[in-house]
Amino acid sequence: MESTHKVEEKKENYIVETINQNLKNVEHRTDPFDHWIYNKVLPIETAEELLKLPIEVPEISFYSGKRETNNSTRVFLNKENCSKYSCMKDVVDVFNDPKIILQLSNICGKNLSKGKLRIEYTMDTGSFWLEPHLDIKEKMVTFLIYLSNDPGSSEWGTTVYNSDLTFHSKAPYKQNLGLMFMAGENTWHGVPKQNIQGIRRNLIINYVTSDWKSVHELAPK
Repeated sequence: MESTHKVEEKKENYIVETINQNLKNVEHRTDPFDHWIYNKVLPIETAEELLKLPIEVPEISFYSGKRETNNSTRVFLNKENCSKYSCMKDVVDVFNDPKIILQLSNICGKNLSKGKLRIEYTMDTGSFWLEPHLDIKEKMVTFLIYLSNDPGSSEWGTTVYNSDLTFHSKAPYKQNLGLMFMAGENTWHGVPKQNIQGIRRNLIINYVTSDWKSVHELAPK
């Protein structure tokens, strides 16, 4: 009978290899800024585990168009949560893996090995929206992985804006699809106001600079 350590090692290797293969199938769009779309990212079993996490959806009475307005309700794949939920630890282990970090670095042209891993698990519902915004420069890269498969979820994709903040396009939303982009002077994106019927669950994966101050948000090594 295999030891628990061996089983966990085999599982991690399986997830790493699956993601490694999935990241090779990328659609690189350059208009209105560089962004990358992956038809699938995680093993589907992992995506399903994340979707079904028994985390209570926070009750938020007011959305300002900024996530930081509701900082107290946000869920990160930090040390505490990774000890509670094995699928969170699986994701953290993979995106801390040097092979995956190198692969993503080669895709976006930025050395992500110098950064720290920060992953948020979002549960957006009702009148949630995000104003058109630019990511702060401390976020070296942003990699969204959509998790939901609710009826109507195809309309929940992230909107990409032109530099003058007019609508350019909307990323397709489906379970396990990935959208990646970097912080920049023209990488405007957001989620327009809409009545979300269901729960818009996503992972937001960031590699952030080493001077990131909110250390409780960071993933364990």
